[in-house]
Amino acid sequence: MFSSVAVTVIYTLYNIALYVILSPDEVLISPAVAVLFAEKVYGKFAFIMPLCVAFSTIGSANGNILTSSRLFFVAAREGQMPAVLKLINKRFRTPVPAVIFTCLLSIGYLFLSSNLYVLINASQVTAWLAYTVVAIALFRLRCKYPDAPRPLKVNLVIPTVFVIGSSFIIVLPIIGSPVDAAIGLGVMLSAVPIYILFIGIEKLPDKVEKFMCKLTYLNTGCQA
Repeated sequence: MFSSVAVTVIYTLYNIALYVILSPDEVLISPAVAVLFAEKVYGKFAFIMPLCVAFSTIGSANGNILTSSRLFFVAAREGQMPAVLKLINKRFRTPVPAVIFTCLLSIGYLFLSSNLYVLINASQVTAWLAYTVVAIALFRLRCKYPDAPRPLKVNLVIPTVFVIGSSFIIVLPIIGSPVDAAIGLGVMLSAVPIYILFIGIEKLPDKVEKFMCKLTYLNTGCQA
């Protein structure tokens, strides 16, 4: 809780500082607001800001890889993704195939467009849609299993505020960049036929089964 409050306060103060130092036109026109802010405030030491942004990006990417790969790992354990993704490294006890798959999937998204903003808009709509659905599921679980043991019980005010805020984050990009949002939603919906073909069907064709087995056996440094 403390870390969430601290991050919220820091980001709020940072945005206030931006609008105190920069004019509204500068914020709208500049492709890198943080760099322009650093040039005006720090002068010769403005190079510090790009370094901080790079470190922040690396940290964010590291966290995303850790969480996303575990989602694939758990889905594979539940039989919702190929079995090869549920393997873990014997030495480090990490889901190496799932991590590699996450990285390859991220690289694949780069082929959707050469425009970074298109990729950001497309990915953020689907990401926040998933976050919102997870928060809504909390209400469903509270109603369906009211007496279930909960070591950590969150007050429903928090997910309510989250759902309201995330709804704006989903709707506004769809209104502002409908094509970009459609690309992201299209990529997400493309998983439906794949799920039906490979997961919904209990018995896969023999060739597919053999191929999946070969993938599993190739990971000799991993175990299920």
